[in-house]
Parts: sequence; structure tokens; C-alpha cells
Amino acid sequence: MESKRKHPLLKLLLIYLIALLSGVFLAGLTKTKIYAVSFYLVVIEGLVLYIKKEGCDWRKWFGKPQREGTRRMVVSVCVILAVIVFMVALRTALWDEGITEETAFDIFTCAASCLLAPLTEECICRGIIVDLLKEKHGNVFTILVSSVIFYVIHGNPMNIGALLFGILASWTVLKTGSILPGAIIHYIWNTTIYFLPQIAKFLAGTA
Repeated sequence: MESKRKHPLLKLLLIYLIALLSGVFLAGLTKTKIYAVSFYLVVIEGLVLYIKKEGCDWRKWFGKPQREGTRRMVVSVCVILAVIVFMVALRTALWDEGITEETAFDIFTCAASCLLAPLTEECICRGIIVDLLKEKHGNVFTILVSSVIFYVIHGNPMNIGALLFGILASWTVLKTGSILPGAIIHYIWNTTIYFLPQIAKFLAGTA
């Protein structure tokens, strides 16, 4: 019987484009950063419709992960992030360069970056896309392609960290059988990076 799923990756791209346009529209309409939240809310709505239409078994994405290596992965990422924060704080303290990134807290960008982004990106890139690719391809191909897609949707060619993180998260879901370990790492990573300027300034004593 012929599968009803035709061009599933193009459908996901269309969801992102619609969400992007809605965000741009709200950015021009309001003076707040609510567009950051609206983008991911539109993506989530599109994702729900996609899952229903395509009949995706999303429950298996949140299955109990295999214990082997999971704890080590999460701990390793936490250590890496701690080193990054320390180095930025040290740079600020020694050279008094300050932090060039935006340091003012904004509830909309915080909610988008720290709460909504990890959920939607893990479901799409490590849930749907990994499932689609591993049906017909090997693990290496699945990891590379899903990671490149994850890198591209971030829209910043200089953000090589997104590509490296995509490789780590895709490898994690294939190894553990669940998107939960990668999602935990993603939440920790995004939250730390978002608050990095404030953390670095505090540790450097320049807040």
C-alpha cells in the first residue's frame, strides 16, 4: 500500500516559513518581542496538525531512555557550559571588556529561548526528522542530515555550535531511544547561553 506521506520534510519547512512570517508581522505590528513567542506557538500548532495528519507515533519519542551513557552525556554538557561561563567571566574581569550581548531580561525572548525552542526543535529534528531518515538510511547519514537541518533553521551561518549540538543530540536519541536526554541537554544549554551575560557579569563582579 502506498504511503500517504508525501514530501514530509517540505511540509515541515512550510510550517517554519508560516511561523517566520507571523513573527515578522508581529515584529512590525508591536514594539515588544512577543514575536519570539508567537513564532514557536505557530510552530507547535503546525507540529500538532502535522503529527495528526501524518499519523506520527510521537509517544515513543518520550519513552524511557536507556541508561547507558545518558547520565554521562548530560554531566559532560553541564561541565562544558560551566567552563564557558568561567572563561567569559574571566575575560570580563581581566580585560574589562564587558559583555557585548544584550543583557536586559525580556520575558518573551526568555520564554521562547528557554522553554519553547527546546521542545519544538527536539520534536521536529530529533523526533520527526530522525524517524524519517533512519527508516531508510544508516545512523551516520541520519545524524549528519538531521544536524544540518537543525543548523539551517537557526538562520545564522556563524552558529557552528548549533551544528555540533545537533550532532550530539541526534547521536544521543539514536543511542538512548528517546529524545528526553537530548531535550534535557537542550534546556540546560539554551538557558545557560541566554543568561550567560548576566552570569558572567555576576561572576566577574561587574554587575
